Amino acid sequence: MPGEGRPKLGFFVREPYATYIVAGEKIWEIRRYPTEVRGRVGVVSSRGLLGTVVIREVLGPLSVEEVAPAWEKHRADPKFLRAYAKGSPLYVWVLSDPEMYPAPLPVRRRRGSVVWVRLDEEG
Repeated sequence: MPGEGRPKLGFFVREPYATYIVAGEKIWEIRRYPTEVRGRVGVVSSRGLLGTVVIREVLGPLSVEEVAPAWEKHRADPKFLRAYAKGSPLYVWVLSDPEMYPAPLPVRRRRGSVVWVRLDEEG
């Protein structure tokens, strides 16, 4: 596995966006809330732990109109962003230093809506 081994924490991202992140093609993760987490974290999708990325900073709150023009950074079209925002402000998690694993690693996720996944408990 690249880097310093399996991170302790990962965040769940839908495909194809998770793959875009670990491939270095998506450097902004758009969320309806900020995060205090900084540093190297795992990128988890329905396929498993795809790799890691560094959360550098969080920008916002921002409107859809402020975020939408930076498509090359977040890869989401304005219609999707408006539906996702539901009238609320958005936050940009600024990502860097992606590492993609050769193959996804298995991850057990809790049922329901889960954003953060404890990866150090997976064994």
